[in-house]
Amino acid sequence: MNASAKISEQMRRVAARSTREIMRRRGTDLGMYMGCGFPKSGTVWLCQLLGTALGVPYPREYRSPIAMASVIHTHWRYDAKYPATAYIRRDGRDVMLSLYFYYVRALDHPGKPSRARNLREMFEHMYGPGFDATAVRENLPKFIETQMRSPRGSEGLAWHQHVSDWWQRPGVAHVSYEELLADPVPAVMRLTNELTGSADDNIARLAAERWSFATAAQRKPGQEDRSSFMRKGVAGDWSNYFSREAGEVFDSFAGAELVEFGYASDRDWYLNL
Repeated sequence: MNASAKISEQMRRVAARSTREIMRRRGTDLGMYMGCGFPKSGTVWLCQLLGTALGVPYPREYRSPIAMASVIHTHWRYDAKYPATAYIRRDGRDVMLSLYFYYVRALDHPGKPSRARNLREMFEHMYGPGFDATAVRENLPKFIETQMRSPRGSEGLAWHQHVSDWWQRPGVAHVSYEELLADPVPAVMRLTNELTGSADDNIARLAAERWSFATAAQRKPGQEDRSSFMRKGVAGDWSNYFSREAGEVFDSFAGAELVEFGYASDRDWYLNL
């Protein structure tokens, strides 16, 4: 294991824990905001948009505690002590697919050796040594079941539980990934208005242009690059990979919430897969 990568990884963890306590105790007084969501729901994009719209930095991959006006990226559980928060939700089926590709990509991440090792152990436990990571459609049912039973990076909450934990909480502004894709400007204006009591159309447009998928990824939404953190930038890609079995597994855990959150009209959505 690369010693410098290990030290860097440990520093990020310590910094995140310290920043969390700072946000609980003094976040509002310091002018801090939080961008939160279940992993691979678009939380990074949300924080980038908010940073520009609110005129504060978004420190990404920080290695020392943050105690200043800023937007902090998290996947934490709800806590009433946190400062004003914007929460992003995304279709859980797309989340599962995006998580799969993200974890496969992270298997060989040189900067996060502990995560890479843990993920390889997870994949080998699911599929056995020498698993074929490119067999996405075949692998998804077991992957979805594993993420629902033993979610990672979300403090023990599966997708539907995490969204529910933040649902209708005081001081929390909500937005969906799909809403931001459709038209980010009014969505950003609504968020900043809910968080601060004011919004600027020109600033919202600047934020939307600066952090568009085309600008950030240097390719059009829908043009896939599996080696990139920003893989595809679209909604509904799950339908290209879900088998009926994958749909049944997802529905068995989060079918009711999928309907409640507006991503399906009924529990029969997977029958035609």
